[in-house]
Amino acid sequence: MYPDSRPYDWLLLLAVLGLSLGGLFHLYTISFVHQSYYFFRQIAWVGIGLGLLVLFSYLRISLWEKVAHLFYLAIFITLLLVLFRGEGAHGAQRWFRLGTFSFQPSEFAKLSLIIVLAKLLAAKDNIGWRQIGLSFCFTFPFLILVALQPDLGSALILLPLWLGMLFLAGVSPRKLLTILGIGASSFPFFYLLLRPYQKMRILTFLNPGRDPLGTGWAVLQSKVALGSGKLVGKGIGGALHTQLSFLPQPFTDFVFASIGEEWGFVGTGIFIGLYFVIITRGMKIARQSTNGFTRLVSGGLIILLFFQVFITVGMTIGIMPVTGMPLPLVSYGGSSIIMFFLGMGLLLSMKRFGE
Repeated sequence: MYPDSRPYDWLLLLAVLGLSLGGLFHLYTISFVHQSYYFFRQIAWVGIGLGLLVLFSYLRISLWEKVAHLFYLAIFITLLLVLFRGEGAHGAQRWFRLGTFSFQPSEFAKLSLIIVLAKLLAAKDNIGWRQIGLSFCFTFPFLILVALQPDLGSALILLPLWLGMLFLAGVSPRKLLTILGIGASSFPFFYLLLRPYQKMRILTFLNPGRDPLGTGWAVLQSKVALGSGKLVGKGIGGALHTQLSFLPQPFTDFVFASIGEEWGFVGTGIFIGLYFVIITRGMKIARQSTNGFTRLVSGGLIILLFFQVFITVGMTIGIMPVTGMPLPLVSYGGSSIIMFFLGMGLLLSMKRFGE
């Protein structure tokens, strides 16, 4: 499309394909007996995501800088509307129904926030408290609207994303420590605002054995499933914890545990290795970026990917509270899959055009 474009970052593209196709194959192996419905829907989401990845890799990142505020406004409106007109499930109201598919605005809020913060923070060489406060004014509405759905996991990941982009923009360590101190001191207040089941998740994280047949069940079974896979796993059809439904949400929240049970340490190591490839390639693209907006967008995407993988895997092994967050490019769910494919398309675009 453009005469000055460069070749694809094939290593990055292959890592993305490896994760999505590996996740698709795993979904097939754990669902083909009773719930092939999930597998065929995921094929559709991966196909749409791949098409959008290719499309976005041909668009210059500067186009997103021009529409950053418009994109933010559109997502803000959808987050507001979903509270009143959205579709509910399991006590949460997070989705819009589009025919046979559902759309979750909170996933795209992450991408929108990265782009609008990049535009704001790249405009200044020296980030002062005014710019920090303004950046928080963009972050806070998304945080509140997502938390009200309620989707506490997606809401909380916006905070490290905001802090990470401040760090990339060059905010001094003293200012960052001040922000962290303010956040830590306000935790008791926010704890009081949590719903009872959210408080119980935090207490169960601190002591999973306090309610082993209730709120602690998921984490305990996740550890059992993950550990039972040992080195090479139990193979197709042999993951009894997953197949017999002892492991809750094996397609979404605890997909990493089901991977560990079926494919063992080797299988989980391959998935983690592919994430490592994406993160290192993304960091290289950020370092080679020629303008602040591009550097912050690429850095923000890598921060988002890293924290979401860390939280999801950490939840599986019991070092993070249960948040109901999908494993990027692997867990079942169209909104998350498509959002991360769009993000990877942006990374490929930055590489191709050297921006």
